[in-house]
Amino acid sequence: MPEFSYKAKNMQGSAVNGVLEAASSEALEALLNERGYFLLESRINEQSLSLASFTERVNKRDLAVFCRQLSVVLNSGITILEAISILSEQVQKKTFRAALATVRDDLQKGRLLSQAMGAFPSIFPEFLLNMVRIGEASGTLETVMEQMADFYENEDRINRKVKSAMTYPAILSVMLVGVVILLMVAVLPTFSGVLNDMGGQMPGITRALMAISDFMTANIVYILIVIGLVIAFRYYYIRTENGRLRSDTFKITHSLFKNVNVKVVTARFARSLGILLKSGMNIINAFDLMAGLMGNRAVEQRFMKSAEEVEQGRGISESLAKMRLFPPLLIHMVAIGEQTGELDQMLTRTSRFFDDEVDVAIQKLTAMIEPIMIILLAGVIAVVLLSIFLPMLEIMNNVH
Repeated sequence: MPEFSYKAKNMQGSAVNGVLEAASSEALEALLNERGYFLLESRINEQSLSLASFTERVNKRDLAVFCRQLSVVLNSGITILEAISILSEQVQKKTFRAALATVRDDLQKGRLLSQAMGAFPSIFPEFLLNMVRIGEASGTLETVMEQMADFYENEDRINRKVKSAMTYPAILSVMLVGVVILLMVAVLPTFSGVLNDMGGQMPGITRALMAISDFMTANIVYILIVIGLVIAFRYYYIRTENGRLRSDTFKITHSLFKNVNVKVVTARFARSLGILLKSGMNIINAFDLMAGLMGNRAVEQRFMKSAEEVEQGRGISESLAKMRLFPPLLIHMVAIGEQTGELDQMLTRTSRFFDDEVDVAIQKLTAMIEPIMIILLAGVIAVVLLSIFLPMLEIMNNVH
């Protein structure tokens, strides 16, 4: 359960501050009433949500459902306060439900929805908060929420496809490592004793593999520890700023993954900027916000330079071309949009095209990686089998 910081008064009027765990602000108030206190003010601790988010992380699918439901409820004529109250009871994840309960309480106190949501940056992204502010200012919050639902649904669909495409190669990689360890530690030592008893000269490939097998058998515990440390180091390193930058740079420069990642970034850029411009935000403010939406640190750095050039008066298509990242088609469509004054519509159409391009790129990547991994797996098994059967055949020939 989330933690609440609270201010309360007892029957004598003395003020009390404290921290308690409760399912919601109502539950907190009931708990304090039982203890003889009257709740004056409460706020959920963001840190408690962060700790719970390891198991209940609010993802893009959750945001898409939230935005869609909020749009539908608001379109039916219900007030924002009533809408948030309804949604807070329907959300399944405790962290999300607790955050919405606090947002509802803040709305009752007269705060704006964007202000109340802004207290939970780990749940509500800056992009969503900015769009909510635009919806509040223009009186079109239900329309903005519908746009954000479409946005997060597309983001979730692309993320799931990318993860799905990489799952099979990852499984094959684990199988490859497992087969190598099994053959070297369990299979080869057994045949090594048999071949030595039979005598005869063993080929070089057999002697080399036997030496590797002896080393792995004698040091298997240390090898597994080293593998675990390498995996742990990589896991934590890519979460540092420098590690994230190196990893993201690799994604957009390595030939094997570049095509998919560039198409994903391009589709995200076109869709996000199209939504911002369509909502009425000017191009300078839109570009300032866009840098944090790329989902890739290396792209963000390039984009920040491009944003500075746009602020200085350079053309959008010209500054994007200098990034040397986006496909020529996007640059060309942006140039047309600038000339016709329909940049938002042009970006929206272009995003749909690149969404399809992402699907094609993922299919090509999967079709390329799967046979490579299968060939590697088959190659390793073939080498080990050859190292076993070649000396056996030689010994049998000598016997005849």
